[in-house]
Amino acid sequence: MRTVRILSLITLCFVVDSVIASSLPFSRPGLIDIPTATILQHTQIGFGGSFTAFSYENADSTSENDFAIAGHLEFGLFDRGQVGITWLGSAGLSADARVIAINEGTHVPAIAVGCQNITGEENYEFFRNTNDSLYKYGESQNFSAYIVFSKDFKYFSEIPLCIHLGYGIGRFLQSKDFDSSGISNPIKGAFGGLEYQPARNVSIMLEWDGRDANIGAGYVLNDNVRFLGAVTELEQLILSDRNHSDVMQNIKFGFGVEITLGPFFNRTTLTPFEELTRTYDAELLRKLEEIRSHAREDIENLKRDIH
Repeated sequence: MRTVRILSLITLCFVVDSVIASSLPFSRPGLIDIPTATILQHTQIGFGGSFTAFSYENADSTSENDFAIAGHLEFGLFDRGQVGITWLGSAGLSADARVIAINEGTHVPAIAVGCQNITGEENYEFFRNTNDSLYKYGESQNFSAYIVFSKDFKYFSEIPLCIHLGYGIGRFLQSKDFDSSGISNPIKGAFGGLEYQPARNVSIMLEWDGRDANIGAGYVLNDNVRFLGAVTELEQLILSDRNHSDVMQNIKFGFGVEITLGPFFNRTTLTPFEELTRTYDAELLRKLEEIRSHAREDIENLKRDIH
């Protein structure tokens, strides 16, 4: 927990002022609001729904409470790709896709490339201003392409921590017009997240989605159902001059559920690492790596004997 608190402070240090940026947590597959380099198995279906509660001030300084509902549907293809759709309430539908370039190994991160917000609406977003118009971003929010690296460290260490790092365009970027008084992201478009697993069915998530700091938790009920909760846009808590009447400058509370079904056809035979990764058996993964290491040593010794 000390590690999570320290990383939370580091994440918030990137922020020095307010910015018009927001999204609905758990509205897309991934961590909280960032994509990860993981995909569904071939013919496996995943779908989820999320509920986001938020508040803001009216002109008379009274508080207004509201909520938003979102959802997504995904389909795994050939153990290499995943396609799906996202629904952001009144914002409508958009498509998303990702492909695994490199599968995760014991010491090798998974690498995926993908695209979110595949739609004709440049400012694809649920939230609207007081004139009931979509917020105008400095960067188009549609066709948000990205590359992301994911690595789980629990398989060769005693740290149950998974790290996700990526870079994207579109919704992952700040406005071109932001100066030093805006969000200070060391690399514009960069995003990242941490997932700490204190117990087998419990996870704590911390992320920077390129513009906002988010923290959340997940609970795995069984192999098919996972419950999620998050507090997003945490940087708003440390800003003294934010506009409380602007819904985009207030923290939000999100709750979600994700359900996975299948695979239904053409079940594939996974490699030992992939199989143990999906069953979260860290001990057997360590034993597998030991066997591989000894096998490599035996091969080298055999080569020397031959020569």
